[in-house]
Amino acid sequence: MPPRSTPVNLQEIADASGYGRSTVSLALRNHPSLRQSTGDEIRRVAQELGYVPNPLVAALMSQVRDKRRKRQERIALISRFNQAMNRRSFRDTFYPLLYRSVVEHAGTKGYGIDEFYLGRDPVSDRRMSDILTARGIHGVLLFPGHDTVELEYPTLDWSGFATVLIGFNTAREGLHQVVTDYSFDIDCALRHISKAGLRRVGFAIPHHVERATNNNWASRFLYYQHGLRPRDRVPLLLSANDAEHRTNVLPWFSKHRPEVILIAGEGVRNNLKEGGVRIPEDVRLINLVQRGEPGLAGIDPHTGELGHASIDLLVSLLQTNQRGLPDFPRGIAIKGHWTPGASFPE
Repeated sequence: MPPRSTPVNLQEIADASGYGRSTVSLALRNHPSLRQSTGDEIRRVAQELGYVPNPLVAALMSQVRDKRRKRQERIALISRFNQAMNRRSFRDTFYPLLYRSVVEHAGTKGYGIDEFYLGRDPVSDRRMSDILTARGIHGVLLFPGHDTVELEYPTLDWSGFATVLIGFNTAREGLHQVVTDYSFDIDCALRHISKAGLRRVGFAIPHHVERATNNNWASRFLYYQHGLRPRDRVPLLLSANDAEHRTNVLPWFSKHRPEVILIAGEGVRNNLKEGGVRIPEDVRLINLVQRGEPGLAGIDPHTGELGHASIDLLVSLLQTNQRGLPDFPRGIAIKGHWTPGASFPE
């Protein structure tokens, strides 16, 4: 159909479809109270007439609905920890920061958070779906991390829920996902190293931390090393756990003498200082997850924005009634930025 010079109105769609204006309005907003077949038929007629929604009006109505909601709607946050997030402590700042950003940003959108943790006496997948349905919850956020035994997220009755997964390392496929852009972040660090004219670059990160990046750090670093002279390539230090890492750091440094080391957190700096290594005089350090650690240069991954983007995506799915496994899952990656610090003078 050729484009019209004037927009299609509700009455025209109502006349052509045989439904009332209120029903047409519900269909064009993908309202869950309307039968799916009815909504599909009305939207088909609207499309044939050349109807195009006004994005400004849609945004305004979304804000109106948020105000009317009065914080009554809930989002399920499902984690694989043994306790609720607000009852336990973490050595890493990542999880508390991400959790707070999720809860606070959900509140600004008019949603509350109901937390479910699976690490202690987990319920069956069917039971979890039934609980969420009984509570009238249609939005699900799968939170990263786990305690002790690595559990998998439940297999819900996906057709009843809009679902967003945060992070990597799960067998769950086919879901919308929000992640940190670890490849971009380490490339940013390597650019600063190249600009400084340094050649011998070390990589000292425990295996479990590297695995949480979906091996993006190590793979990008190995690709970077491929372009170096063989004598400038420093072997990666990927210890099995934190305790082994503490033991391995000083001997590894003494043997290979890197000019700069890529690290994650404060552990390596503390281990080197205990061994009498001066920073940055003897070696420079770049923290790939710089979240306020004093004195360390590195990459701020904007963990709070990870939580914000997860809520924004989930709320947009809820407001457009997009439930079930998507045909084309979306992936949103949050890029970090360089943060200067004393450990890497420029």
